[in-house]
Amino acid sequence: MALHEELAELRAEVGSHVFEDPATFRAAFDDFVPEGSASTGEVSLLVGAIATGALQRLLEQLALGADPATSIAAQGDLLARDRGTSESDGARWALSVLAHALGAVPDAMVLTRPSVPDSLDAPARPAPTGPVAEPVAEPGPTQPVSGPTQVVSTEPPEPAAPPAPAGRRGTHPLLIGAVVVLAVVAATALALLFLRDSDDPEPTAEDNTSPSRNEEVLAQLDMEEAGKTVRLQLVRDGTDASVVLLAERDGEYVEVDRDGTSCPFLDTSYDAGLEPETGLEFYIGWQDKGNESHGEYGRVEIDEDMVIVYGVGDAPCPSEN
Repeated sequence: MALHEELAELRAEVGSHVFEDPATFRAAFDDFVPEGSASTGEVSLLVGAIATGALQRLLEQLALGADPATSIAAQGDLLARDRGTSESDGARWALSVLAHALGAVPDAMVLTRPSVPDSLDAPARPAPTGPVAEPVAEPGPTQPVSGPTQVVSTEPPEPAAPPAPAGRRGTHPLLIGAVVVLAVVAATALALLFLRDSDDPEPTAEDNTSPSRNEEVLAQLDMEEAGKTVRLQLVRDGTDASVVLLAERDGEYVEVDRDGTSCPFLDTSYDAGLEPETGLEFYIGWQDKGNESHGEYGRVEIDEDMVIVYGVGDAPCPSEN
């Protein structure tokens, strides 16, 4: 059975709502569509069409009576651009398949599946899953990140060196002709200052660490192109989650770019994952209580030191309720 027919059956069995959220669609695809029906790159195109809002825009145009072929071509070109590529054949194919699955275009309007290089034709990876309330495993030590914020390492920070007490500073010579009373007052003030500084506790590493600069690394992934390796990290600061791009500079990885995720990583979230997809694309996701989940795709531009998270359009985020 052709893939567009498999997806039409998926819609008939489960409902059209699974085509509204990329994470829900990915999970339903893995559960209902036979393994091997689509390559990793093709699944990425289908999910990307939902995540970027291209499918929704196409459906809105078709509902207004727009020409299906023209609308699929136009929205396919926009989808390819949003994914950072000029190859639009795959994007147009994905939109035609999804539109047919939702009953918006007939079977004859489904475009021919584009050829995929063997190197990209790998089995599709499922979204990260895990049992409810399982603790998140710590990913291990990471390199420090330079820039406005730092990715937190699991190694404890070195204690800061205490400043020299004020009483050890050099004493200014008394001005010639100064009165004895002024000399006594100055000496008394210095003694009191020395006693105050000696009573103060020495600063610790905790005192000098700003909580707003602490980030927990949830997952990590290395990617390579033309001999250049970069590192991706999915990090959280409170409930704010971001994908951080690290590049090697003088023998260590430093932050060169970051992009935020569309949904927060809640206190009830767990089992975060960061997985490679076709080419320089990646998939991020996590689970939440109540069988909710979040997932979205992104892309790395290695030559530009840039990371792009596509987003999930208007799809609702998981909640703690």
